[in-house]
Amino acid sequence: MPSPIVLEVTHPELAPGRIQGFRFLWAFYVNGYDPALHCQPCFRGCRVGAFCTPTAESSRPVVLDRAHRYPYVYVCGVGTGPRGELRNKNFHFPLKLAEGEVAEATTYNGYRFRAENAIALPIPPLPNGWEGKPDEHVRCKNFQFAVAYFGYPKEQE
Repeated sequence: MPSPIVLEVTHPELAPGRIQGFRFLWAFYVNGYDPALHCQPCFRGCRVGAFCTPTAESSRPVVLDRAHRYPYVYVCGVGTGPRGELRNKNFHFPLKLAEGEVAEATTYNGYRFRAENAIALPIPPLPNGWEGKPDEHVRCKNFQFAVAYFGYPKEQE
């Protein structure tokens, strides 16, 4: 069995503890999605209980020991503040198990995310109005990720 993904969050100035600046923060093992939905509800799989809003802490590594059973782990943070500023504060860190690799990313407020045995995956954008969906749906990074990595089901002819 491959080594698990180990996720650790640190901050260069803040003491270890609950991660601040996010209304919601979570990791999710992803093995599919529902194209009728967006945001976290679109994902199929299961949430990582050790890394969600009430449990996510800096300087406490989380072992994602089920990553070998799911094609992806999606780490997401929904920022706080006015709706118009959220696109600059939200955090998206989709991962794929890759033994020996390291993925890193930094949030708007200086938290450093490091995932051992993983690579970070890009999220290709979708154009507004794609497939006739509302812009809020199409602009959702969770939905964009799902479409890119699982495809979009076309209606049967």
